[in-house]
Amino acid sequence: MLKEQMDAAIAHLEAEVRERFPGGRLLKHTFSVAETCRETARRLGRSDTAPEAAYLAGLAHDLFKDRGHDKLRELVRSESVPIDRHSWLLGGGLLHAPAAAHYLRSRLGVRDAGLLAAVYYHTTGRAGAGVLERILFCADYLDASRPKRSAEPGLESLRNKLKSSLDEVYGEVIRRKLVYTLSKGRPLHPSGVAAWNELCALKP
Repeated sequence: MLKEQMDAAIAHLEAEVRERFPGGRLLKHTFSVAETCRETARRLGRSDTAPEAAYLAGLAHDLFKDRGHDKLRELVRSESVPIDRHSWLLGGGLLHAPAAAHYLRSRLGVRDAGLLAAVYYHTTGRAGAGVLERILFCADYLDASRPKRSAEPGLESLRNKLKSSLDEVYGEVIRRKLVYTLSKGRPLHPSGVAAWNELCALKP
């Protein structure tokens, strides 16, 4: 995206987030994740991962988090939101990510495939995830404003490693999310399983 387009998209989303979540946990969480994404991208210093694109992905990722299951299904149907079969079948918390990616594409004209993928897969991860995808996936999970996660051991250490050992942290977050899902007796999304299998195959 051109700088002018990026700046306009960021300004729009900042206002949209404040309007949708006027105070409370989701407002704090969204801006915290967005800032962590931007700072992580800045410290990594990669030419293919612009800090402002990372910030935009963070702003967008939970834009539909407050919508209930039925409302999200209706949105997906009415706007023909591109969604993978398993996210549709499993539903629940897996629907808000495709809806947010659709919003970026359809409302703000975002065409950056890496940015859209980061938002779309931020709940599941996937094999072949790009740098921006991994940044958002980790920043979302590790965000200190999530009270239910604050009791997990080792989170502060993972947060400290995020800006220097992204791949290591990404692997640990994938593992934790899969273990948690299994502990609740819930089905695993194939994209998360594929991400874990890829990580295992890449280990020396």
